[in-house]
Amino acid sequence: MGCSNSKTETKPAAKASCCPPGAHGYLEPQGEGKGRKTSAGDVEVYETGTVRKSLLLFIPDVWGWNTGRVRSIADDFAKRGHLVVIPKVLPPFEGGTDGDALPPNFNISERFGDVMPLLKGEWGPGAVVPKAVKVLEHYKEKGVEKAAVYGFCYGGWIGFHLASEKQCVPIVCGVSSHPSIHLEGVVGGDPTELAKKQTCPWLFQPAGVPGAKGADPEMYDAEGSLVKELEALFPGKNKTVRYCQDVHGFVVRMPPTGFAGDEGERMKAAITKAIDEAASFLEAVL
Repeated sequence: MGCSNSKTETKPAAKASCCPPGAHGYLEPQGEGKGRKTSAGDVEVYETGTVRKSLLLFIPDVWGWNTGRVRSIADDFAKRGHLVVIPKVLPPFEGGTDGDALPPNFNISERFGDVMPLLKGEWGPGAVVPKAVKVLEHYKEKGVEKAAVYGFCYGGWIGFHLASEKQCVPIVCGVSSHPSIHLEGVVGGDPTELAKKQTCPWLFQPAGVPGAKGADPEMYDAEGSLVKELEALFPGKNKTVRYCQDVHGFVVRMPPTGFAGDEGERMKAAITKAIDEAASFLEAVL
């Protein structure tokens, strides 16, 4: 599904952020987590569900492992029968949130320049992917035989790097809601080249009308560069659904204060649809 009037894909500007202007910002944790804090080697994680032969690895956005709906969504997947793990992988910046990532009052649209050095350093794939690998190694020892990755925003970029190489536990598919894989280009790489290295199919859930406020770029659409490369590798196994009426961050960071009237019902339905869609995609192979 697309909602763009453009016939030509435009590359994100070099100064593009993981979260475009107009995206949802920080959202406090929603609900009480049903899972538990534990460790996978030396990586602290939130674990929910029962250990089984497959693992669903959540990689959160730039506000980290305990914000918005990330844990409540993980708990929902646990109810569906999955073992879900959310690692704490980002050294806190300016105190972070629950010891991870950005602080609640950080305006990423205005201060993305302060985040850039982090993305090229201790928040970059070279530093974060090894932590995710440690998590996989830990659960392999517990009997896990295959895994899927679900990345939100920034987490989609890290998940794309993780799935670009064979791992000790095979990554069988990936999902990214409001993906920020375009960060690869922002730090000097090429998202399309990274797509060519993928070891599994992906589901993308971009938001907004490309070019509009709060929207994700066209590369995530069916005719976009990333999906074309993925289809060349895994024909007919990838999927992309654009949520035209929503903005970046809607799955995990859309504030419940907006859930009023007909538009509020539409917003809630969009979140539910995205999660159910992700579940169907994952459960086909996990």
